[in-house]
Amino acid sequence: MIHPPPFNPQGTRYDSATYGGRLRNILSAIDPRTLMLSDERVKSSQHLLSEYKRLGSLPQGVTDEEMWTAQQEVAAVIHPATGEPISPTVGRMSAFIFPNIFTATGMLMHGPTSIGAGIFWQWVNQSYNVVNNYANRSSPDVDMMTISKSYGLAVGAACSIALGAGVLVKRVPSLAKVGLLIPYLATIAAGSTNVGFTRMNEITDGIPVFDEDGDDLGVSVNAGKSAVLQTILTRIVFLPIFPLLFPPMIMTAVKKSGVIRAGGPLIAAEVATIALCLGIGLPCALALQPQKMSLDVNDLEEKFHGVDPKTGLQRTIVYANKGL
Repeated sequence: MIHPPPFNPQGTRYDSATYGGRLRNILSAIDPRTLMLSDERVKSSQHLLSEYKRLGSLPQGVTDEEMWTAQQEVAAVIHPATGEPISPTVGRMSAFIFPNIFTATGMLMHGPTSIGAGIFWQWVNQSYNVVNNYANRSSPDVDMMTISKSYGLAVGAACSIALGAGVLVKRVPSLAKVGLLIPYLATIAAGSTNVGFTRMNEITDGIPVFDEDGDDLGVSVNAGKSAVLQTILTRIVFLPIFPLLFPPMIMTAVKKSGVIRAGGPLIAAEVATIALCLGIGLPCALALQPQKMSLDVNDLEEKFHGVDPKTGLQRTIVYANKGL
C-alpha cells in the first residue's frame, strides 16, 4: 500500500513541479463525485483544515490521508478567493465535462447543417463559458457590468465567425475540406474574449499575492495578467483541440472502416468519442500550468522586491492563485 506524503496545507498531494503530479492533482480537483458532497461534509473538511492550522500538526486520530481528502473536497467546492461555495454549481470544474459534451456534440453534429445551427451552438457554448469563467475566476469580486459586456462580445465574436465562415464556405466550396477548423477557431476567438472580459478586473486591478506560508503580500496587476493569459492558453486554446478536432478525424476513419452501421449506433459512437476526448483533454489541459503560480519577483511590481522579513533573505519567489 502506498502511503500519502505528510500533509502540507500550502502544498499539494502530488508534486506540482512535474506534469504527472499536476495531472493527478487536477484529476482529484475535477472529480465529478465532489458534486455530490453535502454541506455538512464540506464543513467537516473545513473544520479539519482549521484544526490543522490551529495546532500546526495533525489533529488527534486524523491521518494524512484524511487531511489530503479534506483539502481536495474543500478545493473542489470552496472558491479560494471568496471562501464561499463556488456558485453556480454547474460552473465548477468538476461539472465542466457534462455541459460541454452536450455543446460539443451540437457544434459538431448539428452545427454544420446550417449557418443558423452553427450560430446557435456558438451562442450556447459562450453562454456556458461565461458562467464557468465567472465561477473559476481568481479574484474575490467581479463587476457584473463587465460580465455582461464579456458575454455580449464573446457571443458576438463566436457568431460572427460562424456566420462569416458559413458564407465563405458557400462561396468557395473547396474550403469545406477544412470545415472542422471553423468551430475550433470560433471557439478560441470567442473564448479568449470571454475570459479576458469576465476577468478584466484581474488585469486592471490585480490579484492577491502570497508567500510560501500563504500570508498575504498585497495585490499585483502583473500577476493578474499572467493568471488570465495562462488560463487562455491552457483552457481556451489547448483544451478545444480534444473535443472539436479529434472526434471528426476519428469518426471519419470509423465511417470509412464500416465497423459501425449508420444510424443510432453511429450517433452513439460519435457522442461517446466526443465524451472520451473531452474527458481526456480537460485534465491534460488544466495540468499544463500549476493552479498555484510561482512568480519571479523581478516580473512583478517593485513593492514585492527586497528582503523577506521572515527569513531576512532576499525575496525571489512569490505565489498567486491562477484560477481555472
